[in-house]
Amino acid sequence: MRFVLGPVILRVLRRHYLDLALMEEELREGALDWTVVRPPRLTDGPATGRSRTAYGRNIRGGVTVSRADVAQLMLALLDRPESIRQTVGVAN
Repeated sequence: MRFVLGPVILRVLRRHYLDLALMEEELREGALDWTVVRPPRLTDGPATGRSRTAYGRNIRGGVTVSRADVAQLMLALLDRPESIRQTVGVAN
C-alpha cells in the first residue's frame, strides 16, 4: 500500500509540501531560535507518553500521534537546548 498510496498522496498534497519546505527554509535562514515539530495525522486520544521522536527526520512507519502527546513533547523540548534550530519528528 505504501508504494501505491505514497505517490498518490504526494501528488495530491504537493503544493502543501512545497509550502512547508519554503517555510522551513525561511526559518533556517533567519536568526531566530526555532524548533519544528513534525507530527503525522493527529488524533484526539489521550497522552500515552510512548511517542517516538527523531531529530532531523520524520518517524519511519509513524502514522498517528495524539494531540496530547505532541503537546507534551513541545513542552519538553523547551528545556532541551539540542532541539534549537532542529526539526523533530514525532509519532506513536
